[in-house]
Amino acid sequence: MIFRILILALFIKVSLLACADGWDYNQKEFIFLENRNMPFSNVSEEVNSANVYNTIVWAYEEKNKEENLKEWKKELKDVYSLEEIEDFVYKRENLQNLKDKDILDYINLVKRQEKHVTYNYYMSDVEKRALVDYKKLLDEALNKIDTVNSSWLKLRYFYLALRLAHYKKQEPLKIYEKYKYLLDSNDKTIVKDWILGLYAGALVKSGKVVEGVYEFSKLFSEDKINSHLSYYNFFHIKTNEQWNELLNLAKSNEEKTKFYALRALNENSNVIEELQNIYTLDKNSKWFDFTLYRELLNTQHFFNQHSEYERNFPYKKYIEFLNTIKKDDMYLVNLSLAYFNLYEKNFDESTKITNELLKTYPNSHEVQTLAYILYLEKLNSVDIKTENDIYEKMSKLTKNETNSTSIHDYTFVVLEKLYLKQNDKFNAFLANHINYLDDAVFDLALLEKFRIFMENPKDSKIKEHFASKYSEQKLLNKENDKFVLSKNLLNTKTKLLINNLKFKEALELNASILNEKVQFNPFNGLIRGNNRSGKQDTMSIKEFLEKVIVIQNELEKNPKSVMDNYLYANALYNLSYFGNSNILTTVYRSVFSFSDYDLQKEKIDLSIKHFTTALEEAKEKEFKAKITYMLAKSELASYDINYASKTADYYNKDFYRYDLERFWYYGNEKVYNEYIKNNYGKYFDKLKDEFSDTNYYNELIRECANLRIYQKQDIKKPKPAIY
Repeated sequence: MIFRILILALFIKVSLLACADGWDYNQKEFIFLENRNMPFSNVSEEVNSANVYNTIVWAYEEKNKEENLKEWKKELKDVYSLEEIEDFVYKRENLQNLKDKDILDYINLVKRQEKHVTYNYYMSDVEKRALVDYKKLLDEALNKIDTVNSSWLKLRYFYLALRLAHYKKQEPLKIYEKYKYLLDSNDKTIVKDWILGLYAGALVKSGKVVEGVYEFSKLFSEDKINSHLSYYNFFHIKTNEQWNELLNLAKSNEEKTKFYALRALNENSNVIEELQNIYTLDKNSKWFDFTLYRELLNTQHFFNQHSEYERNFPYKKYIEFLNTIKKDDMYLVNLSLAYFNLYEKNFDESTKITNELLKTYPNSHEVQTLAYILYLEKLNSVDIKTENDIYEKMSKLTKNETNSTSIHDYTFVVLEKLYLKQNDKFNAFLANHINYLDDAVFDLALLEKFRIFMENPKDSKIKEHFASKYSEQKLLNKENDKFVLSKNLLNTKTKLLINNLKFKEALELNASILNEKVQFNPFNGLIRGNNRSGKQDTMSIKEFLEKVIVIQNELEKNPKSVMDNYLYANALYNLSYFGNSNILTTVYRSVFSFSDYDLQKEKIDLSIKHFTTALEEAKEKEFKAKITYMLAKSELASYDINYASKTADYYNKDFYRYDLERFWYYGNEKVYNEYIKNNYGKYFDKLKDEFSDTNYYNELIRECANLRIYQKQDIKKPKPAIY
């Protein structure tokens, strides 16, 4: 059964802690340290955060179940598989296959007790009234302790009785005192850890807070299944009087140093002060190394690339403090000093300490990793020789990298920075996308450059590694010693060609995407939305391309053709960010920004040119009104492009996006005021002045928010922009 102890209120700050230096326990992107066995050692976030607590509890329950099943398997003489035992104990299924009456009695009691010791939000009043009287269940568990022959079951009945008494406030401490002799057995079982946790909780509940925390502290060990309870109940120590009482309960300096280590886990603690307290009691205490390792682990946030938090860890204070420490085993002290000096860019001192560590611990992967990270941090440029050196060093280390992919991934973070420093944008691009290359990052030139790179011989091991990683992603296929685009990239290139208005080339690629249907007719010019209304079209992308090529050819023969100019202008507008068919020109469409500034401007400028020609040559007034409205929409899009805000991409500072001022906002009439102030709006004026007597104009007034907002700039809350 899964041990579930009542966790008392958590996360209250310990009032007697000294003020802490500022520090942010945000998630680490890269961790170059190896796992330790002590509780909380490998938690790289602040242990009081809800997600850390939940993760620890979930991991505990999984491990607890795993160990419990192993104990059951051993007790049942390995007759049953772990899956069968899980059915018996956790699911209460197939119990007819269990022939041991004592075991069946125990499982039955667990089942009848369970709802008394777990909170169920969904239990109805009827179900609650139907529960067996818990006092009878408690008596039954106590009776079983005295009568069952199996010492293994005695301990488990002791746990059941203590748990029920604790939850129902039925003098659990008396039960503990009566049966604690059962804990003296030499049997190694997780049940003893469960019982200790319950006993500690019962002490706290009875008002013996300091004694309870003392008992909880006994769980703070690498060999305890529920070690997390020791810290998550340490918050009960709130006053100096309680702290001193706790210290007085300690039977050794080892216990006292453990208390300081537990207190140091709190985010508000002054860890240097706690380290000094531990060092004063026992310079070789394992709790000194435990606490220092936790701090060193926390400082790995130095390598984060996208943290918005201030990095204000007091490295200099730690360097000063650690330089005063003299332990028999200085490994962790020197490892920390090497890292802290690295963070401070004291590269000479860090190198000196690292070299000494390498002499003493030549086979330590952790020290070798430190030396490699120091090597990377000291690089100012990269050439072919450096690339080969980096690859050789990285390859040796990643063979034994057990915790993560940090060594590999950080290598390419450093390489990207070095390439950008040398204005080598293509190799920076390759380094940036080493683990995943998204189709959406390509433009036509970059896609062709990438294909050529993959095809040609490589001049360094790092370049070969690039090619190997990208080959794994199956972005290109090799045919007759040539690299050709994969199906996905061929579709991507088709969209890029359409975005560049290279319709014939897009058609000739014959990509599979050509058979897909166009969701909305790109030749339509409707009022509502981005022309996304009415019945969806059944035209394929191939048919669209064929038709637009025909229109282009007709315009070459007759540049003043009204309908061809109008249809071609509609297509240009609808292939832009603002139109109904921009899905044909982008892999992923952002709802608030675009990246291809020049191409967007080209499409809108061309749409205005062809709409203008159509308007000049058109004769029928209703149609002229419709063309004028499309000119107004194109002009509005032109304004959006010209006044978009250019911002660097969050993850790739060499990549820019353009955010629209007019994006989906309500109450943004000042944008329209700026629109007018900058001499935009002549086509909205033209609609009113020349076509207000048309049916089309009257329909516009009903449906077009942009036109209404433009004509009534003083409206306080205009509707969202509709292109």
